[in-house]
Amino acid sequence: MMKQKHSFSSYILDPIPKELWRQANPFDDMKLGFCDTCGFYHTDPYPSFEYLSEFYTQYEMPTPQENLSETARLLGGHLEKDAVVIDMGCGDGSFLEEMHQLGFNNLIGFDQSPGLERAKSLGFGEFYQSNVWDFLGKIESSNVDTVDANALVMVNVLEHVVEPIELLSRVYDVLPENGLLCITVPNDFSPLQQAFLKAKGRQPWFVYLPDHVNYFDFSKLKSILNRVGFEMVDQTALYPLEMFLLQDLDYVENPDLGPVAHERRVMFEQNIKDAGMTDTLDHFYKTLAAGGYGRDVMVVCRKTSN
Repeated sequence: MMKQKHSFSSYILDPIPKELWRQANPFDDMKLGFCDTCGFYHTDPYPSFEYLSEFYTQYEMPTPQENLSETARLLGGHLEKDAVVIDMGCGDGSFLEEMHQLGFNNLIGFDQSPGLERAKSLGFGEFYQSNVWDFLGKIESSNVDTVDANALVMVNVLEHVVEPIELLSRVYDVLPENGLLCITVPNDFSPLQQAFLKAKGRQPWFVYLPDHVNYFDFSKLKSILNRVGFEMVDQTALYPLEMFLLQDLDYVENPDLGPVAHERRVMFEQNIKDAGMTDTLDHFYKTLAAGGYGRDVMVVCRKTSN
């Protein structure tokens, strides 16, 4: 991995407060700012690769199944059923389980978290231990120019890694021509989050150290994907949970309200699906994505010739 020189025009957290370190002891000198070099918010400095690698061998934070279902439907709409899909950071295999339920069978996943053992017991696909850097390094050092896959997937991966632009560049290089990359990241420093922060004078609760070291929104993620060479194919969003905060259902101040907000979001989606109007739900979320709204950024992009 190459060490990039970073230039920050401003810092929004200097240093990052101790209360935003949820999973480990804080680094006293770590800041969070907008990097002009990269074009998005990230920590300064980054934690070391060795520190994060050790951290993630013990780390596990499952993604809600409803989120994975929406990501799978987005990607599945652009693939044939015999497509080979590799989930780079598969956790317990829940995303590939959603793909399997959609009729996909050529499914491969790797991870280094404790959830991998559960993935291996799902009864389909191939699961093994690795991380994104080792996966890419193995391909790059082999006699094969590209990975044998139609789509690579990174669900909640980019926010966790050091030097994500380098990662995306290497992913681009190993994808076959017209291969797809599907990415989900939190939509952070979004307009609705900014509104809540300004209205309530809060700390950015979505800053989550040491595991989230990068912070993207729709425009910033698409900008770096275009810079690397990817062509955007599709995008959508997830329910903008910040709407609850702006209605004073404050699950940040009172975590007991978190399940209430989640249940209402699920109810909203399920009622529309039960009405046989899934297309309406998809259109609603894609409309949100076009404006930069929604809790998560979900995109599908394609490798094309330069």
